[in-house]
Order: sequence, then structure tokens, then C-alpha cells
Amino acid sequence: MNKIEIKYYSDSTVYGDFLNKQDWFVYLDSCNDIANFGRYDILSCKPETKITSFRDKIVLNHNGVISSFYDNPIDIIKKFYKINKQKSSLPFNNGMIGYFGYEAFNGTKSAEKSKFPDIAVGFYNWSIVVDHKLKKTYVNFKESNHFINDVIDKFNSDKIKQNNIQNYTFSNFRQHINKQQYVKDVLKIKDYIVNGDCYQVNYSQNFSANYDGDPWDIYKNVRVINPAPYSSFLSIEDNFIISSSPERFLSLKNNIVETKPIKGTLKRLDDKSLDANQINILKRDEKNLAENLMIVDLLRNDLSKCCLLNTVKVEKLFDIESYASVHHMVSTVCGKLDKNYTSVDILKACFPGGSITGAPKTRSMEIIYELEKRKRNIYCGSIGYFDFNNNMDTNICIRTVMLNNGKLNFSAGGGIVHDSKPEDEYYESLEKVSIFINLFSNGKFSW
Repeated sequence: MNKIEIKYYSDSTVYGDFLNKQDWFVYLDSCNDIANFGRYDILSCKPETKITSFRDKIVLNHNGVISSFYDNPIDIIKKFYKINKQKSSLPFNNGMIGYFGYEAFNGTKSAEKSKFPDIAVGFYNWSIVVDHKLKKTYVNFKESNHFINDVIDKFNSDKIKQNNIQNYTFSNFRQHINKQQYVKDVLKIKDYIVNGDCYQVNYSQNFSANYDGDPWDIYKNVRVINPAPYSSFLSIEDNFIISSSPERFLSLKNNIVETKPIKGTLKRLDDKSLDANQINILKRDEKNLAENLMIVDLLRNDLSKCCLLNTVKVEKLFDIESYASVHHMVSTVCGKLDKNYTSVDILKACFPGGSITGAPKTRSMEIIYELEKRKRNIYCGSIGYFDFNNNMDTNICIRTVMLNNGKLNFSAGGGIVHDSKPEDEYYESLEKVSIFINLFSNGKFSW
């Protein structure tokens, strides 16, 4: 790989302003310039290979040659994902970037049609990587071409002006399930728990609105009002994804796998002393502690499928992390990957994330589908990169918006356990996306 330094901008949307109209533009955003969350941002476009799947129907575009067939999507992806280790100080040089929707591997036989594929991944042979710690930006590429040269020339000039014009409007905001039905469904889950079907179920509701304007402009506003460490913007043909996720699903670096499940949420308060007390309340809340511990145990089991014996450990338990509108309880589980497995293998073994299904996972997912009566699509799936060095970093797609042809939708929910109070769960789900609700309803939706 070749690596050339270009001019550094702390706000990496500057690079996105230049690239976002290109084919399959992807932007993995740490929001470092706003909230100092992470170190790296990654941008790319124009992948040489594109793979999409609706269940087992696959469309493969390899260097402009398109083929459509039926197969196991993970088998096709693994044919193109070849480990080719190269020394690099950067998290991503070239490899796979994209998303795996919630239904990617679970075989949900939904008749519901969606414009969003279950899986959409591209294999990118170049990238822009922004290192906020060293305040340096690099273009990585296999081979030079006119487009790469244009990128380098563009960002080594002094003529760049950031595009701050944001023209968009929202209308027809809709909540698709009312409070009465939400409470009724929570009570049904509690019955399932009493009857021994499960210990916890992550139940959600969904929202929609119309939009008029550029999804890239919408994302640039969202990242300012709701910054999150695992944010991203994806432009996959006519589909756009805005993710402001605070939750890491899986990362893999130097054969160490890490997952950081979120379970336990309290809203933030304007008064600093009262807000600090919210953290203390969350730390001592028995329901949230139990909920978090159940998911930690589930993820320890999931990681053990591909990790070496006795290497899976809980590094942090019940940490509190604070974001724009809520405080979250976050734990960290790590393990050492068995050399016989790749990052794609560990993703499939753990997918979808236990924090957004429940425990036991299979039965909880059946109950979710029964009650929610819809495909989740991108929501509760995962977005991230898979470097050819066998490194990866992926999020859980919560606080995530799907946009297509003037229509947007998003969802929010929470883990239901035996001690859950239905009305509290309803309001907690709203608090998690309160910034989205306020933005997309033009401030007209209240509860």
C-alpha cells in the first residue's frame, strides 16, 4: 500500500463534502472534533467490488461486471475477504466497509419488502484516514489513478472552503405504535419471562417522517447535535444511513476481540448537580445492573465460539458513559481470537449483538419478531470496517436513521426484564431518541 499525507482538518466532514456524491461513499466518524470521543475517522468511495443480499439472493458487482444469483452471502463475502497482512500504524488501509442488517443471518421469513438490502458491503482499495491524536491525514491506495491524484491535489491546496449550507425540511412525523400498545407488549414479554421462555427481550418501537433535502446535510447537523463515538454515514445507491451510535459491537486488533454492550439508561438533566446524581442512581439501580450482567454473560458465551479457551474476560463491568441526552451503563468483554478464525467469522458467531436481542438470544428474537411485526433492517444491525490485516471495528446500529426517496425511519427500544415497569420502559425508549424526535418532528412531538 502507498501512503501520502494530505492536509489535516479536525472536522473531517470537509473530506466528505468532496466525496459524498461518489459511488458508495462511506464515512466512519468518531466525532472527535465535537466530543473528543475517538482517534480515527475513515472515508472512502468507489469500491472495486460491491455485494448486496436480500436473504440468499445476491447481487455481485465486481469491477463493473454484475451478476445475480442465490447463495449463502457470508460464503461469497469470505471469497473476497482475503487476509493479506501489511505493516501499518493506521486502523484501515484497504478492505471491506459496509453494513449487516439485523436480519442478515437470522433467516427471518418476513414477507415485508424493503428497499434496503440485508447486507451491503464494498471492497475498497483506497481510503482517507484521519488521525486526530497526531493531527495528520493520509490517503492510502494500492495504485495511483486520476481520482486518487485529484483527492491528493484537492486536499493539499489552500482553497478549500467548508460547505455549511444545509437546506432540508421535515414533515409528517409519525409514531407507529402508541403508548397503550407499547405497554401491552411489555406486559406480554413479562409473561414470557414468568413462564420461563426468556430472561430479557429487547423490544422497540419505530418512527417515520418525510424529508426534503440532502441526507449528507442532515448527517452533518445530526453529528453536531448528537455526537457519538461510532457514528457513520453511508450512501449505498439510493439508500442513505445516518448512524449516531454510542455502542461498539465488536472490534478486533492484534487478535484481541472486544465488545462493549450497553444496558442501563437514564436521561440527562440540565442542572449539573441533578445530572451527576443521575449517574449515581444508574450505578445503584438493581434492575439495570441485572440487565447488564445478563448480556455480559451472553456475550462471553458468543465470544467463546471463536476465541481461545480461558481467554474471554470481563475487563470493565458497569462503567457509566455520558452522551448528549442520556447516561449509559457500559461493560467491556475481551478475548483472544483463535488463529483459525477471521473477523468475519467472529462477526457471524456473535450476530446480532446480545444487547439488542435479549437472552437467550434465539427465543428472544422470536418474541421480538412476534411483537414488533416488522423487519428491523439496519436498526440493531452493524456498520463497520474489516481491514485485510484482519482488524475490524463495528458498531451496533442504535440511534440510526434509514433514508430513501424522501422517507426516513428510525427506531428505539430497551431491554425488558422481570422487574421492568412498562410505562418507564416506554418513556426510556423515547428519551434515547429524543434528539431525533425533536429534529424530525420540528419540535412538535411531546410526551
